Amino acid sequence: MSNGYKVSLAERSALYNKDHQKIAQRMRLVGEDFGLRSKALKRTWRRFPDSAGSKRKLTLSDFFKKARSSLYWLSRGPEGWHIGAKHLSPVPNQRLKIGGRPQFQPRQNNLQGGYGAFYPYEHNYHHLIPIGAVEEWVVGNGSPGGTTRSDQVVKIILISRWNINNEKNMILLPQQEFESLIVGLPAHCPWGVPKHAVYQASLEDRLRKLRKMIDKELRQKEHPKEIKVAILNDLNALSETLLEQVKTMPAGAQLTAVIL
Repeated sequence: MSNGYKVSLAERSALYNKDHQKIAQRMRLVGEDFGLRSKALKRTWRRFPDSAGSKRKLTLSDFFKKARSSLYWLSRGPEGWHIGAKHLSPVPNQRLKIGGRPQFQPRQNNLQGGYGAFYPYEHNYHHLIPIGAVEEWVVGNGSPGGTTRSDQVVKIILISRWNINNEKNMILLPQQEFESLIVGLPAHCPWGVPKHAVYQASLEDRLRKLRKMIDKELRQKEHPKEIKVAILNDLNALSETLLEQVKTMPAGAQLTAVIL
């Protein structure tokens, strides 16, 4: 996740370093004391999904608490939600996390790292090309061609030097809809549901084409190392396309399907 932090802190900082105080007030989501206004409460209540058949344990009250916690940090100044900002006392009072560390920096160990994924608001570093999508439609989970073929595909991707955690393939997103509405980006996996099925499914055709290209080379040559550049360029280009589409998706709602 450190690559996602680095790229967000550098060339993508404009996505995150806005005056979120003014934005939240202009939207009439918060009062002068940055408490939740009725508009924000009603919106959260209306969008809280039906939990029937779900294993989600979080309640509507839990999401109000999350929003209030986020607003506490925002109330401290225009930079309250800025990436890389270091706040003076008080800082999050969590064991092994106390100190003036930058916001959004991922936790690494007891000496390095930030405050974790819930400060200053709940967030996540999203893989633009998700791990599950690569496993299912590029690696193939053993088919077609069996486990041996999937092992060959993995080796070829490794040879190409494409890294699923590279900066081009990462983007910092708010986890919940309330904060994403203010930040101006889609929510990652809101409401305690740990997946973005619609977004991921929209990549199927595009990734299957890559798998077909690799399969063709494997049928023709035992060690088709010359396609490594094509694989690297193809996946990096896809990440860049996905980034531009994610940036234009509706804020205040979960990631939706992309058009490829």
